Amino acid sequence: MATIAINKNGTLGIMENQRLAVNTGVTLSSNLISACLSMIAIIGAVFLFVVEKREVGWQFFLSISLSFLAFIFSIILGGKGIDIARKKAHQGILDLDCSKSKFNWQAIFCILGIFFCILSYVFTSEKVEKNEEVKKLNENILKIIKLNQNEKDENKIILEKVKALENKINKLEIEKSVEKKETVPNSH
Repeated sequence: MATIAINKNGTLGIMENQRLAVNTGVTLSSNLISACLSMIAIIGAVFLFVVEKREVGWQFFLSISLSFLAFIFSIILGGKGIDIARKKAHQGILDLDCSKSKFNWQAIFCILGIFFCILSYVFTSEKVEKNEEVKKLNENILKIIKLNQNEKDENKIILEKVKALENKINKLEIEKSVEKKETVPNSH
């Protein structure tokens, strides 16, 4: 940690002020990098949850991809800003303006990442409707199977009745033929 030199009038030296300002910028950038890494982990969890539990379209995939890329760019820009600040500080140049644009873009991409992450959820819908449709289809299939089974049962009953009638007819025919034989006089 840098020691703070206080001037005779009780204020910090200009170099120390600049060093503190640069260190603050680097610290903020490091914190944004940590936040972006956390958001990438959250995006992964959101992605898995949403794909499993909800209906998604190409807009969801585009939005979640843009969110992921925005966080990656934010991390890269923060790293470049820190690297520029470190190199300039090593040269003895403590200037906020040399890395300020990188840090600003880092913050902008971080905000865009959050925006696209939230926006991606807008492009989803509930899967409940599909589940209800599947339930209705299953119920209809079960009804059709029951109807087919009832038809088979009815056909079986009808076939049994037809066989019973055929048996009765056969018995009657046999009885008639026996009666005819008995009523026919012997010609011998």
